[in-house]
Amino acid sequence: MSKIKNLIHLLRCRQYYKNGLIFVGAFFSGNILDFFVISLLIIGFVILCCASSINYIINDIRDIEKDKKHPEKFEKRPLASGELSVFFAILLLALLFGAIVILTFLFIIPNWNFIIMIILILITGQLYNLLFKNYAFIDILSLSLIYLWRALAGCFLIEVFISPWLFLAIFELALFLVIAKRKGDLILIGEENALEHKKSYDQYSLKLLDQFHVIIAGSLFITYSLYLILHFNLFSAERVNLHEYITILTIPLSLFIIMRYMYLTSAKPKIARNTEKALLDPGIVIAGICLLGILTYSFYLKLFLKLLNL
Repeated sequence: MSKIKNLIHLLRCRQYYKNGLIFVGAFFSGNILDFFVISLLIIGFVILCCASSINYIINDIRDIEKDKKHPEKFEKRPLASGELSVFFAILLLALLFGAIVILTFLFIIPNWNFIIMIILILITGQLYNLLFKNYAFIDILSLSLIYLWRALAGCFLIEVFISPWLFLAIFELALFLVIAKRKGDLILIGEENALEHKKSYDQYSLKLLDQFHVIIAGSLFITYSLYLILHFNLFSAERVNLHEYITILTIPLSLFIIMRYMYLTSAKPKIARNTEKALLDPGIVIAGICLLGILTYSFYLKLFLKLLNL
């Protein structure tokens, strides 16, 4: 069981939820109930998970010595703790690359746009590992780009178009989460010791990151609000259907989720370093379910009524 647990830690399976962004395009374009679309996206999701694990494993191999000095990473990363060997990690990398190639040739080709997104995820991840993580501000921007590539991969895979405002919201959400993680790192390691872990930390401080967090939180809220207003043409002179107008209720819900997350990551820094723990917070869970329920009602009411008539 310990071997399996270490393998799961090495693959970073707990981070796979981020690849759920591949479904965003299908949801907001009204295609989430299409069986063929979902089947294709599930295959794409598996490919994204393999690509993510490749980036994580290469990062762990390169940072073994640094991770040994990190109080939390030493316990959770099996290469740094010696639970798994580097040779095993290299074999696993070969298997993951093989899985991506096989799945791509069987199901994805000739969708080259999706393939380009996978390549960008791998290249951006490796540029971060090799170079970008050493430079303040560039590091958080490059990590946030990977979230955007995930969402675009889903759109290209099923060949749909969604508003650029939504893509901007996804990028800002990624920045919001990455900055929170940086804050958690500084609190855990201590500002005086942070430079030993990453060179970029010599330009970060808790005060500066707090300012960044506030700016991005405000931008995220405004971008999401504008997306809804423009998508459903709310507040226009034309008559808007109730099921569309009700999406305005998700605006205060989104603001609550943002404020709640900011509170949790400030009061409990470990949550900032493990975003999935915030998803288990009762307040965020309830607000998230309500927000998703309202959006589903707004985007899919006509489709549900059409299916019932059939």
